[in-house]
Amino acid sequence: MRNRILFFATALFASFLVAIIVHAHGGGTPRLVNELLDPYRLSVWTYPEPPQVGELHVTAALARSDTGEPVTEPAIMLHAHGVSRHDDITATMSHDDAATPYFYEADFEVPYAGSWTIELVVKKGDWEERASFPLTVQPAPIDKNLIRLAAFVTFVFLGIGWWFWGRKPRKKRTRKRIFMPRPDD
Repeated sequence: MRNRILFFATALFASFLVAIIVHAHGGGTPRLVNELLDPYRLSVWTYPEPPQVGELHVTAALARSDTGEPVTEPAIMLHAHGVSRHDDITATMSHDDAATPYFYEADFEVPYAGSWTIELVVKKGDWEERASFPLTVQPAPIDKNLIRLAAFVTFVFLGIGWWFWGRKPRKKRTRKRIFMPRPDD
């Protein structure tokens, strides 16, 4: 009995470990690498890979083109253009949730699958430069958390069923009857 409880506790703990989701902050798939925006070089990464409908995480880094020293002064605006002209998503990239203070980051929702163009506008004072790259967004996957929840609930119901109906029934205690002849006989 103790071994079964230990087994179910271990299985429950393992299912919660599998349910942990890792978010990327400061990494992903390189989309632009050292793109020259004189006097800077721009590198851009996206996460998840492949890009899917839903949240898209974009990380950018700026460095001086002559020395390679990271810079954080310019502002970066992100524009995502879909197939339709009406599909223009704008986000301001910031250092707030970045893995290092030299990264710019933005998260935004991609509403549908298809071809998108991601454009980054780097601006400092009167100077402004643009860089863009194409992005093919895949349809949204099946929600893995929902599958994990369904599996967990199924295991709980199977465990409860086993607990109540799968165990060996106990023997009922019966009293022995003593048969005595009737006085009429």
